[in-house]
Amino acid sequence: MTNEEEPALLSSSDGGDDDARRRRNNDTATTVKPIDGKYIKYTPPLPAVKEQLQLAFSVSDFVTVRHLGDGSFSEVRMVKFDTIRLNENKRTKIKEEFLKRPIALKVMDKKFIAKEEKMACVTKERDVMNRAEFPGVCKLYFTFHDYYSLYLAMECSPEGDLAMLMKRTQNFGIGRLSVEQVTFYIKEVTEALRYCHETLRVAHRDVKPENIILGSDGHVKLCDFGSCLDLNVEYKEEFIKRRVMNEETGEIEEKMVKKKERGYSFVGSAEYCAPEILQAKAKATYACDVWSLGLTAYKLVSGKNPFRRETEYLTMQAIEKEPEVLTYEIVDDVDDAGGEGNRTRFDIKLEDFCRQCITYDWNERPTCERLLNECVLFRGLPDGEALWKADAPEFVALAKEEEEEEEEEEGEG
Repeated sequence: MTNEEEPALLSSSDGGDDDARRRRNNDTATTVKPIDGKYIKYTPPLPAVKEQLQLAFSVSDFVTVRHLGDGSFSEVRMVKFDTIRLNENKRTKIKEEFLKRPIALKVMDKKFIAKEEKMACVTKERDVMNRAEFPGVCKLYFTFHDYYSLYLAMECSPEGDLAMLMKRTQNFGIGRLSVEQVTFYIKEVTEALRYCHETLRVAHRDVKPENIILGSDGHVKLCDFGSCLDLNVEYKEEFIKRRVMNEETGEIEEKMVKKKERGYSFVGSAEYCAPEILQAKAKATYACDVWSLGLTAYKLVSGKNPFRRETEYLTMQAIEKEPEVLTYEIVDDVDDAGGEGNRTRFDIKLEDFCRQCITYDWNERPTCERLLNECVLFRGLPDGEALWKADAPEFVALAKEEEEEEEEEEGEG
């Protein structure tokens, strides 16, 4: 299938050229773009899909289709415009195809954000997604807020994420994802990460199957930039006021303490976190994403993360302690008699890819650019944005699983 061009959110009568849009939105954001090996600052054009033109959306403008997932201070819903309650002014300015299109609405609790000092993370996620213009990165349509919540309206994938696809594939009796599927998905994620690293200069820091959404056309996109680190920003030493306990008196008092640099902080998911971050040996870099990319590939192939343990603490310990040998085998579940399941070796090309990424010395990990240029796993697949125009592998669609569940219910009835 081919990936059709994303239509604009607003009707053309409300559009205008890029310069007009920038003036209207007071766009002064700059980013860094590689040209001939050098980085230059430029102001990216704001596409019409992100243009709001003073349309003040509210949560009552939408109807919830279903719940998609939860985060530490947010939830994501699949919504559609409520064409009955939407006022005439908004309805006439929004293109017809978007009135019927599902949207992923990320709802974030303002009170929690303020309490946990997460506003910088929310702002960074919005700004990074607003700058991104690549088929492998989830699109941000618009944002709004009310008294209780902040809202990000984003591209929606009714097929869910790769973690959900793995479960569907197993439940449907097929087993695990095919080598063709894993290779294709990992190539698209690697292309998306290269774009983030080289064009946006952003480290994602939470690459995992749950943050890779699957389109109905079989192509994938990277989403959830809430943990990202913008390497365009220079982090300077600063002090902030904290309430701390006086060790001598035991009383709580206010004190100026050094703020921990965000690049050294552990964020994201423990089982995909790079060892140098857990050990506080280095700041987060693009190499952290490469480590997570390798573990994501490992999980898609085998159905398991090699470092996952019973608790998050034990998982972190397993990552910090470099194993003598990391086993690249697919182990089936135990049989009915309690015997050990069959063991199958990884596809040799996928094993080579994982070994390159899951390297403890972060200086030795390849960049995404190098992986795309040199990795034998990707040979024969299109490069860059052309990959999203190629035919994607077949997959178990959500509709197939729902049909099977309905048939089972009818059989029981």
